[in-house]
Amino acid sequence: MEQLFRSLRHADIARRGLYAAWDFTVASQRSLSERLLHIRDDAFADLGAAAPAFTVDSVEEFTDPVAEPELLRRVSGSFEVPLYLTGQGEPGSRLTNAVGDGLPVRNGTYSASYICNIPRSVSADGGDPVTPARGGIYGHGLLGSRDQVNSGQLQALSLEHGFVFCGSDWIGMSSEDIGNAVAIIQDQSRFPTLADRLQQGILNNLFLARLVKLPHGLASHEAFRLGPKGTPAIATGEVFYVGGSQGGILGGAATAVSQEWTRAVLGVPGMNYSTLLDRSIDFDPFRELFVPAYTDPIERQLTGPLVQMLWDRGESNGYAHHMTDDPLPNTPPHQVLLELAFGDHQVANVATEVMARTIGARIRRPALDPGRHTDVNPYWGIPVIPSFPYSGSALVVWDIGPLRTENGEVAGTPPPPTTNTPPREGIDPHGPDASEEVSGRLQRSEFLRSDGAVIDVCGGSPCYLAGWSGP
Repeated sequence: MEQLFRSLRHADIARRGLYAAWDFTVASQRSLSERLLHIRDDAFADLGAAAPAFTVDSVEEFTDPVAEPELLRRVSGSFEVPLYLTGQGEPGSRLTNAVGDGLPVRNGTYSASYICNIPRSVSADGGDPVTPARGGIYGHGLLGSRDQVNSGQLQALSLEHGFVFCGSDWIGMSSEDIGNAVAIIQDQSRFPTLADRLQQGILNNLFLARLVKLPHGLASHEAFRLGPKGTPAIATGEVFYVGGSQGGILGGAATAVSQEWTRAVLGVPGMNYSTLLDRSIDFDPFRELFVPAYTDPIERQLTGPLVQMLWDRGESNGYAHHMTDDPLPNTPPHQVLLELAFGDHQVANVATEVMARTIGARIRRPALDPGRHTDVNPYWGIPVIPSFPYSGSALVVWDIGPLRTENGEVAGTPPPPTTNTPPREGIDPHGPDASEEVSGRLQRSEFLRSDGAVIDVCGGSPCYLAGWSGP
């Protein structure tokens, strides 16, 4: 009972004026993270100082710098990860919970696929001089695949600033999981299959990061060596994370448990899918299946928070309190750069703002032009970055400008709705986001260093997108 009164005093509620009070556990750190931390610790304890087993299945050379000015070599293959799912770890599988403590037990190995891209900034033609690049892990977008590591904006970041990015399918919410997602939306009792497989997906990404980081990992293979001396294309010893959209949402959870990287850029991210779904245009095709399956609108509202209690085990919402400071057991603290696209049609800004507050990020000001936001006090509760360069976690807002017409074409986007509905007017800034701006990529690069920091790339103005230069 006294603990309850202490909690109330901490919330500035005096005991003498109290009529009734009660407390109950909504969720605990253990219930949210215990399974994932267990499989992480078990898998890496078994691995020890070794690199995960891997294969190189194909090497694609780009010999024509005119046709392919950014990319020198693409390497594809597979790597082995301890499996903690039933069956072969296919879509629809569950964690293999042991009798007794209920924690997952190993069930053989899972063969995960990867793609890595070596840019021409490492070597212009495959010969000397060779400048090893920083290693990076890329987390793909909604129900996507490892192929998204080939995106143009990531290639530009790699070329301009020296990165070798590798990507793997984020199983649980990858393209091969679409069929299972369709089944789940019509029968929510199947949802544990998604939440369980997401946790294996996080482990897969951690193992890929270890492969990139170790000198006896990918860098030991001739496919990742260049020049007559066989110089490694990857500067081993450290690795960084970049995730976009879903890769920002799931990547927050991966960052919170990562012992491999300590610095991450989360582009157009958020947390709490049950908040996001009704506010995202991406949910439209799933809503067409959801409504006929759950005809009662009250039931539809209830299912979101209910399944979120499981979703929390594999996305940022369950880990945000420990993503930066106050790390989870046997986990280092992390620094995170959040990039918000104002008026985002796919990941609601409110979810990004909640994420920023929860991880203790500071915001770059001015965030927007006066009158651009409908809130009286935009970004309330998020402290301002005091000066640059700033060493810490940060939120940077990027704006495509208000809804307007330019040269007869629609441009810009309105402020996000205050209701739980998605923005639909104008241009979706989720696409032309910070990763497509030269200045945004510079900011990412300066942050993704062992001694990195947030720099101001927008001067005294808000940060603008897609050619918008302010009112």
